[in-house]
Amino acid sequence: MKQQSYLLPSLAGRDWRRGFFFLLLMFCLSVLWSCSSDEEAPADYSLETVAGKPSWRVNLVGNDAAPAWMAPDPSNYESSMFIMVKLQEELIPYSSDDDRMTVFIGDECRALPSMRNADDDGHAFFVLKIRGNSTDRNVIFRLSYYCAQLHQVFTLQGKESFAAEITYGYDEDFVPDLLSGSSKYPVQGQLTVGLPESTPFVPESSDLVAVFAGDECRGAGSVGKPFTVFRTTAGEVLQLRYYSTQQSCIYSMKQPVGEETSMLLKF
Repeated sequence: MKQQSYLLPSLAGRDWRRGFFFLLLMFCLSVLWSCSSDEEAPADYSLETVAGKPSWRVNLVGNDAAPAWMAPDPSNYESSMFIMVKLQEELIPYSSDDDRMTVFIGDECRALPSMRNADDDGHAFFVLKIRGNSTDRNVIFRLSYYCAQLHQVFTLQGKESFAAEITYGYDEDFVPDLLSGSSKYPVQGQLTVGLPESTPFVPESSDLVAVFAGDECRGAGSVGKPFTVFRTTAGEVLQLRYYSTQQSCIYSMKQPVGEETSMLLKF
């Protein structure tokens, strides 16, 4: 009986020590797990420090050859109508006296290819005399503009009816969005970029946002303002970059830019 009384306390002490070490082990593991869970998640961007503000802009230079548009034979048509086209502001920096503009009805060139007319305010105009017949009702009109400096043809089309002896673009400006008819970037859309409440920088009005396909800029603008995104094909996925003036850094975001019209950046 005395031996048993010595044995039981011995076993009890041994179990207590095992329990203590077990609890200590669990405590250490919980501390390690807590530390690992507190580590920062992988960043949603890569960061690059730059010397100055980037000059992001879309390269609109294409590879279209100068078109050989031929004037129509007036004897084939009953009458004519006139249109004066004002070149949109985005294309003004690239315009030159080598530019040409004309109108097609169906596959027929119906206007003498017009040369550029420039005024003292830096605007560019093209005056088109379009030939037609009374039977040209609800037909496809195609306005085509060749920009020599960009080596690109811009084309807009829609169904219209020929209106004899009518003039357009004289009493008020007619400024078609020719850029949307780019042969280089036939798919275009608008994108507005927003910032979250918390960012790793102090936003400034001089900050920039832009979308890229590789290193090719496909559109640039400012936060909160829509800008045009240019694509070669529908569904082309692009990448967004953000320039912080305060940090002189470029954030290359991992968020893909699809066909959405707005997106909120994640930092």
